[in-house]
Amino acid sequence: MRLILPFALAVALAACGERVRTALPLLDPPQNEYDFGVVPVLNEVLEPEIPVTNVGGAKMLITDVRLTEGEGPFTLKSFPTEVDRGDEKKIVVSFLPTKEQDYTGTLVFKTDDMENPEVTVALKGKGSTRAVMGVMPEAIDFGRVNECGCAIQTFAIDNSGTADLKLSDISFTQGSSPQFTKVGSWGTPATVKVGASITLTVKFCAAAGQTMPASGGIHLAGTDPDKREVTIPLSATVNQAPVPMIAPLGNGAPGATVMLDGSSSMDPDGDTPLVYKWTLRSAPISAATSIMSPDMAMTQMRLDPMLPGSYEVQLDVTDAAGAKNCMPVRATVVASPAQKLLVEMFWDNAKTDIDLHVLRTPTSVLGRPPDDCFYANLAPDWGMPGTMDDPALLRDALTGYGPEIFGYVNPIDTTYRVVANFANDHLELMPATRVTIRVYLFGIVRFEQSKLLATAGSTWNAVDVTWPSGMVVPVP
Repeated sequence: MRLILPFALAVALAACGERVRTALPLLDPPQNEYDFGVVPVLNEVLEPEIPVTNVGGAKMLITDVRLTEGEGPFTLKSFPTEVDRGDEKKIVVSFLPTKEQDYTGTLVFKTDDMENPEVTVALKGKGSTRAVMGVMPEAIDFGRVNECGCAIQTFAIDNSGTADLKLSDISFTQGSSPQFTKVGSWGTPATVKVGASITLTVKFCAAAGQTMPASGGIHLAGTDPDKREVTIPLSATVNQAPVPMIAPLGNGAPGATVMLDGSSSMDPDGDTPLVYKWTLRSAPISAATSIMSPDMAMTQMRLDPMLPGSYEVQLDVTDAAGAKNCMPVRATVVASPAQKLLVEMFWDNAKTDIDLHVLRTPTSVLGRPPDDCFYANLAPDWGMPGTMDDPALLRDALTGYGPEIFGYVNPIDTTYRVVANFANDHLELMPATRVTIRVYLFGIVRFEQSKLLATAGSTWNAVDVTWPSGMVVPVP
């Protein structure tokens, strides 16, 4: 028994010592040296990472992590401050060579492992191969850009070096005019392979009213050690747009010849001669009207001999340097009918036939002469024999959208009724037609209304016109 007791005590003490030992942090030391290998100049690598491994039985604290030499090419990026038992974390160091040469550095850190209170790790790497950035053109001049117009230019970035060129920024410099804009993608990071190039596009738009030149620049940042940053200057001037002008058109009437005079148009820059372009933008339906010489400063337009209504013309001018006016100028002339009473009817279905009827009284019978003025009774005798006091159906449209026109130079005193009759659908599968009636008194529109006539045989009693009072009353 005396021999057994001392042996048991020794075993117990040994076991207790083992438990104390395993409750402490214990570092599995990293290698003495880490090689980042061969890296192109101004390219950054983050591997290899330095492991910090705790094989002990308690949390390990990491302190005072630093580079004691090699700062610049070597940079401490991140490190742990503690490592749980049985865990591994990394110290991350970047290597970014600035020249084609060998580099060395030293990493030091401390732990609360009593066996490894301070650890020193050697670092090395080699800068080899480099990018060489070229830019063409070195400056971009857009020249004279037309006011309200845009121009584009391209520039190329090439790489004549021995390593890929990595671009970290392609952007406009601070203070550049906002009228310079990117076309397509200028996204970064971007890579230009050895011996290759990329082409990018920039646009300049001259705003309306702009007179002053614009300037700016494109900033490039990349991995060429000799040209880490490059600025491409931008410049542009403005070719001011010409200003079109139309002289007053005066009064119009069916059949009148209207003078179109744009000779007062001018160009602020003096880029003459100007090129003219006249356009007829709108006219009464089916009006036979055209501009005689649309490319002359002064020309003529003959109005339809029968149709009343408004005609709108537009003038555009272009200067000798190619700038077109920012906004065209427009003018309107109204063809006022000579008839004191004029009725116009048109519709929206080219295949159907709609007939205009003007009755001498609201009780007159549709389609029965002499009290109905229509296609079968074109000029009824409603006044005194041998006088100019009779109406006339001035236009009867059998195809298209009309119009049909009734005119009365000197109406007799009565109340006239205006009627639209859906005469024929010509077997149209979708015969519904929207009809519009317009009534002029002394050249002024006093009534305009539209109605949908669904099928052939439909009749629309549109409006009563009383003369000489000029009272216009829609028929209920």
